[in-house]
Amino acid sequence: FFLTHVLTICQCAMIHDNPSMHGLGSLSASPENDDSDFKTMRNFAAAKTLRRATLKIKVTSKVELEGFLYPGHTNKPFVILVHQWSILGGSLHNMAEMARKLREMGYNTVVFNMRGVGRSTGSPTVCGCTEPRDVEAVVREIISKNSAREIYILGSSAGAPISGSVINNFPQIKGYIGIGYLFGWATAIFFCGHYPPVLWSSKRRLFINGSCDMFTSPCEFLCCFWPVMWGPRCVHTIPGVGHFEMEGPDYDEYMANLVDSFIKGNDIPQGSYCCGWYVPPISCCSTCVMGIFALIILLALFFTIGLSTIY
Repeated sequence: FFLTHVLTICQCAMIHDNPSMHGLGSLSASPENDDSDFKTMRNFAAAKTLRRATLKIKVTSKVELEGFLYPGHTNKPFVILVHQWSILGGSLHNMAEMARKLREMGYNTVVFNMRGVGRSTGSPTVCGCTEPRDVEAVVREIISKNSAREIYILGSSAGAPISGSVINNFPQIKGYIGIGYLFGWATAIFFCGHYPPVLWSSKRRLFINGSCDMFTSPCEFLCCFWPVMWGPRCVHTIPGVGHFEMEGPDYDEYMANLVDSFIKGNDIPQGSYCCGWYVPPISCCSTCVMGIFALIILLALFFTIGLSTIY
């Protein structure tokens, strides 16, 4: 079962990392996508006259990130899009089309490669331990170069918990959108360290998931994590859609419309639960209880092993 999922992830990662299979096959054909037409931009204000600006953002002496700024209207918020798991082929190309859709709505959007991806230097980590520093560096760059006062963070798949780690670190960040947030029992092994900031935040949050998500089922999300969240939050479930389908180009416009409604403070479409307690069906409760029971047994086992090691 585990190996089947790993192979599925690898296959989808290769599909998403291939521009020709992600609806980005014409990168070199469009002036907007021709890197030769743009110089590295250190002043965001100068980029307003361009359709896309290339960014070089320094994190440390050994880590420098590549990215792109899609300038929109001056009075519109910035949306920073954080790509999927670097280990399995996630890159800025996964988020580029959604960034362009949001730019068409007037938003200033930024996509970038986290460390170790594409032309970004450094090495990626399995659990995303150092990647939040990359997101912080991008936020600082936007604030310092453009005096941005309203920023929204959007993360997809593994990029959702990684980007959620920084939402409370800057007052300019007004909200957060997590697409396919990895709250499941298996993925929690890797990303549980990123959960607390996004669970217990006073900022607005929107979680978008599919009813057929193989990593985080609606049952797990609504039973185990929704009740313990603080502050204003919404979850929108897309019926009949899996984890990797949401990340595909067919849903970029759908996601952009949801993000636009969320930022404007409009009602999220049908299929959402906002700022409330959700009472799950009995089957969901039983699944939740079984998961908690298994977790207790696992913790007891670790505790026993620890005691045997000490004595």
